[in-house]
Amino acid sequence: MQNTNKLKSVLNGIDVFPTSEQLSKLSAYFDMVVEKNKQFNLTAILSEDDFVSKHYEDSLFGASEFPVSARVLDIGCGGGFPSVPIAIMREDLSVVGIDSTAKKTVFVDDSARELGLSNLTTVAGRAEDQKNLFGTFDAVTARAVSSLPILLELSAPMLKVGGTFIAYKTDESELEPAKNALKVLNMQFDHSKCGMLSCGEKRAILVFKKVGKTPSNYPRQYGTIKKKPL
Repeated sequence: MQNTNKLKSVLNGIDVFPTSEQLSKLSAYFDMVVEKNKQFNLTAILSEDDFVSKHYEDSLFGASEFPVSARVLDIGCGGGFPSVPIAIMREDLSVVGIDSTAKKTVFVDDSARELGLSNLTTVAGRAEDQKNLFGTFDAVTARAVSSLPILLELSAPMLKVGGTFIAYKTDESELEPAKNALKVLNMQFDHSKCGMLSCGEKRAILVFKKVGKTPSNYPRQYGTIKKKPL
């Protein structure tokens, strides 16, 4: 990354204040993503300015919403967003990224080792198939993955009762269509954090709490979840 001053300035604008070491890691990860993107598609966003706003600023817009020292799952982590920036900036968190594309999780794992991120690991597979992970996370997040009712069904089983689901969305428009899913899954909308990224795009962080056990018949298989969302 050529201009770490721009990165620092943009992040300061959302009350994120990286140390020189954290700034160095964010810069290095940009270079890793750009290089790996020559082999397979991680992201269509490769210009430095766009990467800063649409990946780093976006990912870290919700950084303050994660509970202190939480065990966090990033569903559909893809090229490592928001899991890598979150792991860099929130060293108190233990982050697990999951994605159905194994070459993406391998890349995130390799990058985490190279960056010295001992608080980040990955799982290759579909979230709904990872029964050993059900009920083991303090927080779950998802960014640019699917509609809110689908995300709630994938996320709720992963959370401990009292846990937090943090959804990265454009605005609050999906709250109304998600009311049935919230009721069925014993989830409750808590609050939102809305704003505008430096690139001019809207961003809303929607925060939910798990208020009771997930019924045993959820999550369903992904094909059914997608075809008949709650």
